[in-house]
Amino acid sequence: MASSSMTGVCADELQCAVCLELYKEPITLPCGHSFCKVCIEQHWESRQEATVCDCPNCREVFPIKPKCQKNVALAKLVEKTKLVPGVNVEKMKLTPGVNVEERRCTEHGKPIQLYCKDDESLMCVMCLVGQHTNHKVVPVELVHDEFKGVLNAKCPELSKSKQHLESELHQLKREVEQTQDSGKGTVDRMEEKRLALYQYVDKSVDLMKSGVIKRQNEKIFLLQKQMDKVKEQLNSLHETNSTLKAALQDLETISFLQGYKDVIKRLESVSHFKSLKMAQPTVLDFSKEEKNLGSLIELHENFLKNIMKPVELQMSELDQSSLISLYGRTPSLDPNSAHRRIKISRDLRTATRTETDNPYPEHPDRFDRYPQVLSSESFSSGRHYWEVDVRSSSWWGIGICLNSMGRKGGGNECVLGRNPKSWCLRKYENEYYTRHNNHYTLLPVPGNPERFGFLLDCEEGEFTCFGDSRVLHVFRGNFLDPVKPAIAVFGDGDFVRFCSF
Repeated sequence: MASSSMTGVCADELQCAVCLELYKEPITLPCGHSFCKVCIEQHWESRQEATVCDCPNCREVFPIKPKCQKNVALAKLVEKTKLVPGVNVEKMKLTPGVNVEERRCTEHGKPIQLYCKDDESLMCVMCLVGQHTNHKVVPVELVHDEFKGVLNAKCPELSKSKQHLESELHQLKREVEQTQDSGKGTVDRMEEKRLALYQYVDKSVDLMKSGVIKRQNEKIFLLQKQMDKVKEQLNSLHETNSTLKAALQDLETISFLQGYKDVIKRLESVSHFKSLKMAQPTVLDFSKEEKNLGSLIELHENFLKNIMKPVELQMSELDQSSLISLYGRTPSLDPNSAHRRIKISRDLRTATRTETDNPYPEHPDRFDRYPQVLSSESFSSGRHYWEVDVRSSSWWGIGICLNSMGRKGGGNECVLGRNPKSWCLRKYENEYYTRHNNHYTLLPVPGNPERFGFLLDCEEGEFTCFGDSRVLHVFRGNFLDPVKPAIAVFGDGDFVRFCSF
């Protein structure tokens, strides 16, 4: 198949199979093949049997000479092709080109040779008659060069952006490495200081323990000496008592009188016994040592508080994207807690307020008076951040509550924010306010944010509400008991949704 290397227009598509030139007044036979009118008539005249007409291409025989009428559409294609810029019809049969059979028009099955700038679509020559009539059509090679030039013009900008991003990435990698090195060095030094601190504390406690034990032994030694002397005196009293009893039992007068003076002396000697109790060290009074140790503990407690202050400051300065990366959660709604006017989506993310009851079964966890629903998850430790899309609701309440908050009846114990077991951010009549234990605080929230963020820090006892990346309010409470994210939707047809991270 011959074609132009510049245009890709195939000669076979528009040339007569007899004269091998562009059609001149083309006609189409009943078999579907086309020829120049002059060429087909000359072909039939050259036949020996003048009454027999056949197709020079497929050799189909026509018993009756077909009525040759001009193929207007094909003639127009020839004329339009001649007018297409860059198409040299004189060289269409002479210049070999690329194989365009690989890319054909899906409508006509012809090779793609042209490009319509109006519709920005590839086309074949048959497409010139039809929806592309009067459109700006150019050969594919021309638009290829044009578009290639557009892309080439983008290369320097793309290369510059690539270099900039590579430089930024390199810088970030360096900062990561520097941060790792710096952090490791700091951690190592802290470990050394911790060991030194341990040694200091151990030495301090050992010294205090050594002093206590030494004083304890000294007192035991002195007490032991006193006990020995008391035992000695007690033995002397036992002997004197025995002598006295013996003298009283002696009935012979002379013998009694002879021993009387010795007995009196012994009695006088024991009558002069005095208490041997000595002044003792106050070994059992350890208040001074304990006070010193308490001061050491208090010093470390204050030290830890001072260490934690910068960490808390950094937490408050984190933007919402960082909070998502570090602590992001996507809670799922608990259908068993949903009020019957709250419809839960299949993915358990969206709560929609309906005008009629939904066919939920009875359940002890279900709210039976207020249009509220809780999440399936509960949190009692760590940090957790989630966001809620409220763009489709004008009257809602979002917060957290203890699982023990009431579910049945119309009292405050069942309403988010009206009891000590729940904390809530609410919107009503374009006003925003917080509510806890039935205390309200009006919040200045400019505009109408479409998403609100919530950060729960269980250990710090803080529940922070964000709007448009700003901290709106911080609730403080005991969040070490399990709490659940909660949603209330009050406007019929309104819905809110937990955002997916």
